[in-house]
Amino acid sequence: MSLPPNIILVGFMGSGKTVTGREISEILGFHFWDMDEWIEQRTNQKIPELFEKKGEAFFRRQENEAVLWLRKKKNYIVSTGGGTWIQEENRKALLEMGWCIWLKVSAEDVWRRVGNRLKQRPLLEKAEDPKQTIKSLLDERNPYYSLAHKSFDTSGKSPKQVALAVVKVFKENKPFLLA
Repeated sequence: MSLPPNIILVGFMGSGKTVTGREISEILGFHFWDMDEWIEQRTNQKIPELFEKKGEAFFRRQENEAVLWLRKKKNYIVSTGGGTWIQEENRKALLEMGWCIWLKVSAEDVWRRVGNRLKQRPLLEKAEDPKQTIKSLLDERNPYYSLAHKSFDTSGKSPKQVALAVVKVFKENKPFLLA
């Protein structure tokens, strides 16, 4: 089987990109790389601190730098930040770097997964109505996420189940055989 350069997970906060990515990495023996963790290590600040002290624009520039860093990597399972994919420049680059997988999630599942950790979610922490903000952001971002090579619904599934489904499609369809 010919391996892809990378498998890149995209999707909204709480879709399971990090935990599912770790599972896929373990199954396939690829390196795992979490973009948000990389940014936190690079800046020596947690994401909520970056948003508060330096603003969202600064954070988005860090995501651009992370995408540039990734260009030279192969055999990585990548967990992107929820907004990384929305920037056209990042999306185009990521689509060229590997198989981009959208982990679909409902607004209800997002709330269930992150509602008790709003302080870790800068876009929700100060929202007047976090549930409505989730719904609005999902409605706004889903058309972008749908541009990924493939999508997997995470509703009612464990990260392990989603990872196994991704690996199954990978092995059966060999979507990475690039010319």
